[in-house]
Amino acid sequence: MAAVADLIPARRQAILQLFPKAVEFAEAGELLEKAQVDAVSVCLPNHLHAPMVIAALKAGKHAVCETPPALNAGEVIKMSAAAEKAGKVLLFAAQRRFGGAEQAAAQTIEKGYIGQPYHVRASWMRTRGVPAGTGWYTDRAKSGGGALLDLGLPMLDLSWRLLGEPKPLTVFAVVHQRFKDLVANDATFDVEDSAFAIVRFEDGRSIELSSSWAINQPPRHQGTSCRVHGDKGAVEVYLHGGPVLYRNFTAKAELKESPLKLPKLVQYAAMMRHFRAAIRDGVAASPSGAQAMTLMRMTDALYKSALSGKSSEVR
Repeated sequence: MAAVADLIPARRQAILQLFPKAVEFAEAGELLEKAQVDAVSVCLPNHLHAPMVIAALKAGKHAVCETPPALNAGEVIKMSAAAEKAGKVLLFAAQRRFGGAEQAAAQTIEKGYIGQPYHVRASWMRTRGVPAGTGWYTDRAKSGGGALLDLGLPMLDLSWRLLGEPKPLTVFAVVHQRFKDLVANDATFDVEDSAFAIVRFEDGRSIELSSSWAINQPPRHQGTSCRVHGDKGAVEVYLHGGPVLYRNFTAKAELKESPLKLPKLVQYAAMMRHFRAAIRDGVAASPSGAQAMTLMRMTDALYKSALSGKSSEVR
């Protein structure tokens, strides 16, 4: 870690305690102008992703950007164009792609153990977990959306990857705002606190998606789930004992259950190793700009569907 910038001094100091040789900047623009760094990690509210990533790329830095990639697909198009023009790597931090369970599931599916995957049921549900922070999460102008964008998008990205990233055609979504009383009275809350959706792809594959910051359910039911159905088997990604492969189904629903072995390099370390390989070795960044654009187009279409009450095409 060569340098750190944050408007809040206490947060800068927390990082500097871990990396005492890092140079301290109060403001990101000053870091981009003065710091001798090769790459930057943009960990900011959503509405600042596009402007700061584009500024970093123009300053000749590689960039890794936290998810969601931006407020909408239009911003991602501009970010990807800036990366291409600068000749720099832009990686969107889709961290669900790099978890141990997720990597094991993807490898199992790619090896053909469940046959052709055709449907994914995925959810990230909190019982009571509306993010407070500095207030931007619940302000659409700064966040771009609520539970669907914050929790649903990472699960949508993972599900889409496990399906093999087919071309999306149409979506249908319903969103709710039922728990405004959980935030301060003076806080802006113009986003959804839960969302439910279906995404349909060109070859008949589909994703069933649920997400919530707050919903009436037992706390033991909160958390993530992801089940991939194939024509020869299935994979359950999130179980207490780790991911499991189900196959060799009989007519009486008897089956073989096989726990999956996790890779050694996982989570953030795996993602940053991938980022380094993209910079140093020319490995294609995943998700790429094109993948991020498709992901955001699906999300944009989901919000359009929720507003209209009708299915929406992914454009």
